[in-house]
Amino acid sequence: MSDYYTVLGISHQAEADAVAKAYRRSALTFNPECNPTHPDQRYLARQFRLVSQAYVVLSDPKIRAIYDVYGEDGVRHGGTGSIGVPGGLNIDAIDANAVFRRFFGVDNPFQVMGEISGVNNNQHAFYSTSAAVDHNPPAAETALAKLNITLEDVFHGTARRVSWTNKSIASTGTFTESLAETEISVPKGIQTGDYVTLKGRGNVQEGRSQGDVKVTFQVLPHERFRREGNDLVVLAPISLSEALCGVTVTVKTIEGRSIPILIDEIVHPKFRRVIAGEGLPIYGADKQGARGDLVVECSTEFPTYLTAEQKSELRRILDSSAK
Repeated sequence: MSDYYTVLGISHQAEADAVAKAYRRSALTFNPECNPTHPDQRYLARQFRLVSQAYVVLSDPKIRAIYDVYGEDGVRHGGTGSIGVPGGLNIDAIDANAVFRRFFGVDNPFQVMGEISGVNNNQHAFYSTSAAVDHNPPAAETALAKLNITLEDVFHGTARRVSWTNKSIASTGTFTESLAETEISVPKGIQTGDYVTLKGRGNVQEGRSQGDVKVTFQVLPHERFRREGNDLVVLAPISLSEALCGVTVTVKTIEGRSIPILIDEIVHPKFRRVIAGEGLPIYGADKQGARGDLVVECSTEFPTYLTAEQKSELRRILDSSAK
């Protein structure tokens, strides 16, 4: 369950006007009709519904009192005692568009971009003219989150859910914490230490706008590949005779393709064979599809035992080749 105070970006001590201002800002941000070009309309619809539910609960003193004591379940079941609401509130039945129309007094969301009139006719008692004023207060402190991703995530690009802890800070300095989460895109080629910023999704503090969230990526170690920038290094085991006499090794790319590689030279400890363009996508590259390289290193397996005759013969061969 979401914390409605965090959803609207307000503290638990926020007064009625602050609730209305927060709803106005959030409703205009998440109403799909106000943001027709947003790439994730389903996400907007979910958030629009959530901020509408939060506003309905927190703008009514009696329902808010139940929520503060018993939480969302208490609201659904009607609370108890002197602060009870008979039958409870069916939160799931709240119509976000209806809340929007009642709050702004208009059917067309684009009308609210201009001056809003007819405030006295608005059916939400806690809406005031000050709620229609945009402010630019300093932001609350940025919340931090870390997201572990795999090398396959880096190669393909994907979407992952990330969670973090938000603080709701009162003017007295006291605060409460709540867990927040969302789905973010993992760009191709991202590296450990790279980060994305989620605007206005972080901590809330009275007198400030909601802070951002900084999500830092951590790429996990891989069982087969070692990453060097945009290159992938893979280790191919070979025998001592193969290291000296040549061999064809087969390596698999991160995509799963098998590539045969002919090694017809003596493999020394620093030997490397580079397969161009078989590494990771280059993040932010001007050229679409640009990739790093696949680097093949060899791990030579030495025999555990040689007879005296074998040692003598091997010494003779090596000594003669060195002359």
